[in-house]
Amino acid sequence: MLGRTQLLMAASTLLYLGPLLAGMSGMGWAAVPVFVALSALWLVVMRPAQWPRDVAKWTSAIVLTAGAQVAVNTLIVVLLFAIGRGLAGIQAFRLDISPMIPVALSFLSTPLSRLVWDPIKADAVDGVVDDALRQIDQPGPQIAATQQDDMVKTLLALAPDADPLLMVDAIDVALRPPHGETRLQALEEALDAPDADHRALREALILWATDLRRTVEDGVAGAQESAFAIAGHDPALLTLFADRALALIRAKPALWTYYPDAVDVSCMIEAASPADLQAALTALATAIEAASEAA
Repeated sequence: MLGRTQLLMAASTLLYLGPLLAGMSGMGWAAVPVFVALSALWLVVMRPAQWPRDVAKWTSAIVLTAGAQVAVNTLIVVLLFAIGRGLAGIQAFRLDISPMIPVALSFLSTPLSRLVWDPIKADAVDGVVDDALRQIDQPGPQIAATQQDDMVKTLLALAPDADPLLMVDAIDVALRPPHGETRLQALEEALDAPDADHRALREALILWATDLRRTVEDGVAGAQESAFAIAGHDPALLTLFADRALALIRAKPALWTYYPDAVDVSCMIEAASPADLQAALTALATAIEAASEAA
């Protein structure tokens, strides 16, 4: 399955495919401003932080940045249109299509890009990553396993509907040594509260802990055990954890010491649970037991 980043790249490609096809179809240079305007529309929609809706926020720096972006996109559009017209001179490459087709492709790039990617949520997660990197570059005193840690509070404050795939990067930075284990413990305690929801954060933590790139050398002991606890009794989250954790331990059996006990996993198998969840948990418990015996 394609990830959101790949889908965004595919949707963005349509923006530049339009002027190329327009040139190949023999359209005149008068069509270039149309594609320049469509590329500017894409920038306004997909980069809201760099194109403020409030006129008062338009500083000289923002004006220069916006102008530079439009200039670069204009250059790209002109070059692609020129290449298209050059190819149209070769009979084999000349396209006999309606002028509306290239325009429609470039126009569709914006709504399709926005459909697969929320730039506002992405900017929020990027802010968490930047904050975590600053703390790594300028470490303060050793923190305790507390929910008052700035990074823990920031992660818990992320929007409930944030994209878990985007949050994984923020979590990866926040849980790096030397504070990774204490922050993970603090997150686990916070998410264990009766009124805790944070479904997107729970899913993101599971995705992070069960990533196939996880190794013993990561420096965050018990990551998979914490992810199991964070999944709670939610069937969907448990299935997500079991499937991914099974693939990880099969690929890297040495991680079994960071996993929950096989008995604890087996105890989560209930008769009322969906059949696929029962099968996934059974397979995971068996794999953990086999890895521990082989060690």
